[in-house]
Amino acid sequence: MEHTQLTLEDMQRYIGTESPPHVLHVEREVVQRYVEAVQDTNPLWHDEDYGRSTHWNGPIVPPYIFCALMTITKCSSESGVVPIPAPNVPLPRKNVLEGEETWEFFAPLRVGDVITSRVSLADVKRREGRLGEMFILSYQAETVNQRGELIAKSINTIVNY
Repeated sequence: MEHTQLTLEDMQRYIGTESPPHVLHVEREVVQRYVEAVQDTNPLWHDEDYGRSTHWNGPIVPPYIFCALMTITKCSSESGVVPIPAPNVPLPRKNVLEGEETWEFFAPLRVGDVITSRVSLADVKRREGRLGEMFILSYQAETVNQRGELIAKSINTIVNY
């Protein structure tokens, strides 16, 4: 049987496809391990008294932890690879390269929050590169807390070749 590669038109049909919600409980130990790993000693991340003295009225979680938290996914037992942001969207080519990631933050994240992120395919472009045809896939995500408050939005771009 001959394998047919997906075209730009095939891929554009997936725009708007959303992954299942990714739910995460923000636990104190995870935050503590993270700030220790990146050696960030900001007292706003862990000191109750200091946090209450700020306009945040308590400790918050460093916003850049999102880059780690929302990408913690189990590897596929079948393929052994980490899933792409929207698993309901196929990749038209074999190789994947991280392109760019941007974040916007709207409300503080706190220990004890339960956050839900929804990721969808926002755009697909095709380009020719040194190694041949490439697809540039842009995913957008919105993350809310347990009260439905918007915490963050992100755009993640990957290059598939």
